[in-house]
Amino acid sequence: MTADDNKSTSGASGGSSVMAVMVAGNLEAASAYGLDAASLREQAGLSERDLADPDGRVPLSSYVRLLQAIDAASADREFGFWLGQSVSVRSLGVVGFAMQHAPDVRAAFACLGRFRRLLNDQVSPIIEETAQHVVFRRVEPPSLAHLASVMVAAPVGTLTLVRDLAGLPESAPLAVAASFQHPPPANMARYREVLRCPVRFDATETSITLRREVFDLSLRRPDPGLYEYLERHARALEARLTEAQPLASQVREALIQLLPEGEPEHALIARRLGLGERTLQRRLRDEGTSFAALLDEARAELARSYLGDSKLAIFEVAYLLGYSEPSAFNRAFRRWTGKSPREYREF
Repeated sequence: MTADDNKSTSGASGGSSVMAVMVAGNLEAASAYGLDAASLREQAGLSERDLADPDGRVPLSSYVRLLQAIDAASADREFGFWLGQSVSVRSLGVVGFAMQHAPDVRAAFACLGRFRRLLNDQVSPIIEETAQHVVFRRVEPPSLAHLASVMVAAPVGTLTLVRDLAGLPESAPLAVAASFQHPPPANMARYREVLRCPVRFDATETSITLRREVFDLSLRRPDPGLYEYLERHARALEARLTEAQPLASQVREALIQLLPEGEPEHALIARRLGLGERTLQRRLRDEGTSFAALLDEARAELARSYLGDSKLAIFEVAYLLGYSEPSAFNRAFRRWTGKSPREYREF
C-alpha cells in the first residue's frame, strides 16, 4: 500500500472519517438542487482529488463543514427532503451495492449495520428490531442537530432506500413515527407529507420507526454470489481502515457513539471491535492508555460539545454522558476544565 493509499484509507491522522462516495453524493445532490457544488467543496476544505476514489476516506470534520455550508446555502428546508429522496445504493458505495443484492430488506440493513464503521459510526444509525417495529436512531452532535435543512435527509433517505430495494411505490406506508432534535419548523406539514407518520421535534435523538413486517420484504435483485463478493470487498476495506487506525481511536469512537445510551461496558466495546476483553486491555496498555482513560476522554469531548447546545439542560447532558446523577457529572467536568458546567456554558 502506498502512502497515498494509506491516507485515502485512514482519513486525517487515523481520526474519524467517512467514505468519500457519501460526500460526493451529497455534493451531487446539492448541485442538482441548484447550489454551487464547487463553492461548497471549497468551504469544506476538499478538492476533487479527495473525492476521486469512491472507497477513499474524507475526514469527518470536512464532512461536518460541508453539511454546515449546505445548510447556510439553502434558502429553505426543502433541500433535506431533496437529499433524502436522492439517496440510492450508489451513494453508500460498496456497502450499498452489497445491500442491493441481499435476499430481503432485513439482510440488507443487517449488512449496513455490520459495516457501519466503514461508512462511519458517527453518521450511521443504530438499528433496533423489536416485536412490532424497526427503529433507526442516532444522536446527532450539536454541530449538526440544529441543521434542519439537512437533518431530515437521514429518515427520508431510509424510506427511499427501503422503497428502492424492495421496489415499492412512493405511496407505500412504511413509517409509524419519526423524531428530530431541532425545533419545530414552519413547514411541519411537509414533514408529515413526506414521512407519512406523526413527527416529534426537540427530541433527544433523530429516529424513524418502521413497521417490522417491512424487514420481511424480498428485494428486487437478490444475487447470493454477488452479495458475498461485495461483502468480501467491504470486509477488506474495513480491515485496511482498522489497520490504519490506532485501537485507542477505535475505542474512543465507539464510546462516543454509545454513551448517549448509557455507560458502555468494557465487554460490549470488545465485542464491537471483534476482540476478547483481555486482548483489548493488553493492546490499549501497549498504546499507553486504558479503557477507563478513554471513557473519560470521550465524556470530556462530548460534554464540551453538548454544553454548546443551549437547548440541552445540564441534567440532560449528564444523562447523555452515561452519568446517573448530575452531581457526578459536575465533579468530573470541574476536573476536566476547572469550571462547573454552568460556568463553562456562561463563559
